[in-house]
Amino acid sequence: MADPDDQRMRRQPRWFLAALLPLAVGILWLNLGWSAGPLAGLIATLPGAILTAAGGALLLWPGDRQISRYLALAAVISLPLALFLWPTFGGAAALLLVAGGVAAFLVAGLAALFQNPVPRAVPMPVVSATLARKAATDEALLGWFMNSARIPRGRMVARDHVEIEAAETAARRHGWRAQPQTLHRPPPAPRHFDLQSARGGRLAFEWLTFDSAFRPHPALPGGARWHGHAANRTMRARVLRHPGAPRPWVVCVHGYRMGLDWLDLPLFDVAHLHHRLGLNLIMPTLPLHGARTSTRLTGGLYLDGPLVDLLHAQSQALWDLRRCIAWVRAQQGEDTPIGVLGYSLGGYNAALLAAFEPTLACVIAGIPLSDIPAALWHHMPGLHLRFIEAQGITQARLSELLAPVSPLALTAAVPWQRRYLFAASADQLVPPAQPLRLWTHWDRPTMHWYHGSHLSVRHERSLRPFVTRALRESGLATDA
Repeated sequence: MADPDDQRMRRQPRWFLAALLPLAVGILWLNLGWSAGPLAGLIATLPGAILTAAGGALLLWPGDRQISRYLALAAVISLPLALFLWPTFGGAAALLLVAGGVAAFLVAGLAALFQNPVPRAVPMPVVSATLARKAATDEALLGWFMNSARIPRGRMVARDHVEIEAAETAARRHGWRAQPQTLHRPPPAPRHFDLQSARGGRLAFEWLTFDSAFRPHPALPGGARWHGHAANRTMRARVLRHPGAPRPWVVCVHGYRMGLDWLDLPLFDVAHLHHRLGLNLIMPTLPLHGARTSTRLTGGLYLDGPLVDLLHAQSQALWDLRRCIAWVRAQQGEDTPIGVLGYSLGGYNAALLAAFEPTLACVIAGIPLSDIPAALWHHMPGLHLRFIEAQGITQARLSELLAPVSPLALTAAVPWQRRYLFAASADQLVPPAQPLRLWTHWDRPTMHWYHGSHLSVRHERSLRPFVTRALRESGLATDA
């Protein structure tokens, strides 16, 4: 089998001539807007300037990951603006701008597919308009993430450097480098909890709440700051359970920037898992997400906060998830069959649970992030990356700091035949190399690749049969 680190790229042209299209659309926006007056010109400058700049950069300097992201995001923004300016521009011009926005969006996806290498152990997807659309959707989300994320700079980087040094000293003193598991103690089941009936759309469930009771290790820096996130101190989880005889349970772990009903419930195909397969579900809210957030946006400060807080975030996520599992066992018995299904950041946490909960019936890591520092270095703008590295903060150094909460640094305790993975061959958020590394680290258990992107996961028809088969083989779903 091919070396998972061996990568291949599609043939690269000297000039990415498809970029002429968004370049022309951007110029058209500027021309139409300023010809119609100052107000229309100012509105048109937002998509027009970005499309022109991104198209020109993609034509002359292809390869920078930020270009296709901003191109995709600008293309998305241009569509409602073209409809808004329909009365000003006229129907024919507005339709031309809409068509140009769609074409620019596809060019962004095409550029992403051509400029990102795919490991040889991953099946190479065939480039098509459909695949370009899926990749462009990922790119647009990445563009929004980069605009809404807090990028470390100036004094924040200096503070990160001081705190990383203090955390490294604590790791050496307590032996976390040699035995990373020793940072974590098994949490008890909550003795006091509350269950309240709730609805998400047409779906009825219960909100389970209890005190998280997580405290960062006193030897680590930033503990008081982390504990200061007041809403985060309450653990929240949706519970969907059947009346009558005990049923198997599945822990559903959501992804980054999720934790909201309208995102989580459709993602986990609740109608299939709960109603058709008859499983009980518990859907924990990860730290700093959903109702536990400390910012305007769900998930804020989880991956874009102080770097040492990554250690606190993942330590608490592991603690809270294990506490939810302990709650299920306290309610239904210690021999209750429990599986875990996680997507993206939830896949990372599912893989982390596999190292600490050996009696889980199965762990299904979907489109899993497996290496947080590698993902940050992959997506961070180049200038900021060079700045923080100049201050002594490197990917290798952050990887060593996060080893106690890294599924790649820990040995899976769940037996090999109960580990499952699925991933996307054209994923732009979590590059295919990440799930491939987890698959290799897990001794290559059952793996499914689909030819799509990160965000197309909900609509990939091959995934429901794969997840159902994993649940049936694990003894959780007995009547599909």
